[in-house]
Amino acid sequence: MLEQLANDDSVNMLGIGVDSVNTAGQHVAMANAYHHGDLREALLDAALSALDEHGELPSWRALARTCAVSQTAPYRHFANFDDLQVAVAAACFRRLTAAVRTATAKVDDPFERLAAGLTAYFRFACRHPSWYELMFGRKRALLENAEVQAASAEAYGTLLNGVAACGVVDSAAQAFSLWCAVHGLADIAASGLRSPVPGTRPADLPAAVVEMCVAHIRAHAAPRRAAKKKGA
Repeated sequence: MLEQLANDDSVNMLGIGVDSVNTAGQHVAMANAYHHGDLREALLDAALSALDEHGELPSWRALARTCAVSQTAPYRHFANFDDLQVAVAAACFRRLTAAVRTATAKVDDPFERLAAGLTAYFRFACRHPSWYELMFGRKRALLENAEVQAASAEAYGTLLNGVAACGVVDSAAQAFSLWCAVHGLADIAASGLRSPVPGTRPADLPAAVVEMCVAHIRAHAAPRRAAKKKGA
């Protein structure tokens, strides 16, 4: 996993591949989703796609046009633009949860699974910077919304569970330290900053941070494993 992260051939500033967006195909799929009866999901998908592609949510008119509905149709599911923004932020957190779970589903070793989850988190942040900015922005009303908080807690729960599975007693505190490291790296990637160390390859930085995080958890898990062996 770490080698794959460091040696990705399709890289940006920090060595993370960026997905291409097939907007025409997505628009057709969104319109089809509506005509099959799921307008709310079609509107959400259209808003997510626009945010991902253009860095901002679409206007009400553009959103309706993408889904091939009238301009008043979105009001059946979202009271106003703020309501749409809340739903999009919650959807972003759910997609982050899905990305981490997909990346870790077939990894048996808990430490390798933790590395896979951290890597998936960082890749998600780099591939969807506008989503990530909305998720962790400074809009207090958005962050305090119950739907967003629930989706955020579920996403963070994947990290808590991953750390706990490694046998760490104070898993909550250690999970927070890991989140700070990876979230900080994601912010650095978004700002375009490079390593202050001369000669460091940008592609090596994410793998090095993930490796450091896993080593930290191994160190905190070791005393507990040693105590189990002694009591056996």
